[in-house]
Amino acid sequence: MASVTKDGRGWRIRFVDHAGDQRTLRPGKVNKATAEQIGRHVDSLVATQMAAGPIDRQTAEWLGGIGDKLRAKLERAGLVEPIEPVEPETAQKPTMLLSDFLQSHLDSRKTARGERASDSTLLKWNGTIRFLNHVFPGRTVDSFTHEDAHNFREWLDKRRIKKTTSDNPKGVPMAENAKRKHVDNAKVFFNAAKRRGLIVFNPFEYQVSSTRKNRERDFFVTREITQQILKACPDDQWKLLVSLWRFAGLRKMEVFHLSWGDVLWDAGKMRVHATKTAHHEGKDVRYVPLRDIREPLLDCFEAALPNGKRSLPPETPIITRFSASNSNLDKPMKTILHAAGVVPWPKLFQNMRSSCETEWLDEGHPAHVVAAMIGHSVKVQRASYAQVTEGHFDAFNSIEKSGLAGGLEETRNDENSPEVAYQVAWSKPSKNAGSQCFIDSNASRRVPEAGLEPARDITPKGF
Repeated sequence: MASVTKDGRGWRIRFVDHAGDQRTLRPGKVNKATAEQIGRHVDSLVATQMAAGPIDRQTAEWLGGIGDKLRAKLERAGLVEPIEPVEPETAQKPTMLLSDFLQSHLDSRKTARGERASDSTLLKWNGTIRFLNHVFPGRTVDSFTHEDAHNFREWLDKRRIKKTTSDNPKGVPMAENAKRKHVDNAKVFFNAAKRRGLIVFNPFEYQVSSTRKNRERDFFVTREITQQILKACPDDQWKLLVSLWRFAGLRKMEVFHLSWGDVLWDAGKMRVHATKTAHHEGKDVRYVPLRDIREPLLDCFEAALPNGKRSLPPETPIITRFSASNSNLDKPMKTILHAAGVVPWPKLFQNMRSSCETEWLDEGHPAHVVAAMIGHSVKVQRASYAQVTEGHFDAFNSIEKSGLAGGLEETRNDENSPEVAYQVAWSKPSKNAGSQCFIDSNASRRVPEAGLEPARDITPKGF
């Protein structure tokens, strides 16, 4: 519920929007009664967005009577849609087939912010475009209604995927977040049509599209499991792929944009071209540490060296087994997991990435540093990546709580009143508690902590 308070700048209305973020709106020079009235209508607008329903009559009438300045503030707060200028009645509205418009939008590669869409975004758009053209063949953009948007969501609800002949012959329903993402893409398309003057309103404006946090499919890929997988990998490049996903936190497709010039051996880090966030300023490149991937990198580097050579051109790609266009890595990855005797977990690649991030946080590195190396914000880290594992409970329980450790001692206040009391024992954790050293798969040597490097015969040069 919106709260109305006053400070040195005047009245302010604080509220939580439909996405769960706290927002502040300053109504201007008004009295307390007016500020409270605005706060009530703000609550009504937020409730409307969360329920994806129509605006109630009183709030709609109030919106029709407010001034342009307050209306603009509500628009900036995301509570109402901007009012489009009314075109003259004599102007003829342009019409365009839905399929033609969607193709033109795809060709433009423009996001809602006017930025260039990444390749991964185009792939997601393509899926929604295919669905829209299938459900609404031959339709024009300006013929869509709110009912059409409702019908599209119902079609997604009824759609079944992953058909098999045994366990689920009819298929399984599409995940809720996947359906919401398709609706969100449709909103982006029709908002673009609205900006171009092809439609007056967005038919998907009242459809729920914000994704929900789902941690039910989290799985922590331990180092022991990873060692089993690495043993089952058919070659050095697959070992490097698994290491890049699990020990460097790379996204599934980022591995295909690496070249040997990106490996800064002396600096102990590797440059990663973040294609997913490249359209954001300053987010096209990040760096990850070489600590846990140096050895598989060196193995692949040695294998790639021509006879008699000790260096490679910087632009030489690191991964040559697959190309960036080959996104179907799930099947060969599952084959390796079965060979290793490991049951495939949900979200094969994302869970390896989140396991890497969780492990780095457990080592005590600052959250903002880990988030920068993984390639997202601390907010996303906490909401979708950092995991709580059984190891956290074991570590917590291994620390003795002051005042409760020790055995039991019988005491007696008098002959007929036996009591049992705790013996107080103070246990101060060691300063080195938490430092650790991992044992590799054959237990023949210890892997040193960060800062120590294994001796190798070949040192990459020429970069």
